[in-house]
Amino acid sequence: MVQSLLRKSAGLMLLLCSLSLLTVLTSGCQEAKLKAVIKIANKQCPLDMGEAGKITSIVYDGENVVYSFHVNEKITDIKILRNNPESMKLSMETMFRNPAPDVKKMLDLMVECNAGLQMIFIGQDPENKTTCELTAAEIKKVLNTDTDVAESNRAKLESQIKMANLQFPMKASEDITIEKMELSDESVIYICRVDENLSDIGLIKENAATVKQNIISELSKQTDPATRLFIQTCINCNKNIAYRYIGNKSGVQYDMIITTPELNEMITKK
Repeated sequence: MVQSLLRKSAGLMLLLCSLSLLTVLTSGCQEAKLKAVIKIANKQCPLDMGEAGKITSIVYDGENVVYSFHVNEKITDIKILRNNPESMKLSMETMFRNPAPDVKKMLDLMVECNAGLQMIFIGQDPENKTTCELTAAEIKKVLNTDTDVAESNRAKLESQIKMANLQFPMKASEDITIEKMELSDESVIYICRVDENLSDIGLIKENAATVKQNIISELSKQTDPATRLFIQTCINCNKNIAYRYIGNKSGVQYDMIITTPELNEMITKK
């Protein structure tokens, strides 16, 4: 359950940040440079994005850099993406605020070549797909937006949560439904509704130490890039990750909190 929740939250951000795989060359005219960079990147495909899916091609068609991303439909519902184009676009714009230096070089090169960015999300059925696009002018506007690092990190986390909530509710297990994600002053919170016909919520509290240790142990073993990226985003914003279990009949709730230092330890151990 834990991995699927984190991957759902981080899948889109991981795809957006995959531009960092591209290294900008240092000679030749700008369009030739862009074509060369994209050709190199495309040779690395398919790029495994963990359970989020795979980038199967990266091409430059003369007008746009086009990513083809075959998504895991257990995590991402393409219909929901298709029905929320403005949310998708806003999420892309947010992810490019204060980009890492290598990503910024790539985006600057695209702007110089007047090239936009297209991301095509494709399901198991090749006809089931949707596209999100940023024009060169839109990319330039985002790059020129003056925001401090803390504000940018917060916006990225909020954007991830908004996109993840489009996919909820979802069944995490037979007895637990994830209703939504929330952001508090201290934590990113997963609202988990427990079916008390199947489980006793009191057992979660009684065995809190064991349950928490099992979650930490499970997360620490993960090398999935989406999981690690989401954890790092929470760390950057100084947010814990909390699972709020609520009984569907009693209304009794219990928060299982993985603190920021605990999250940081998971990352630094790798």
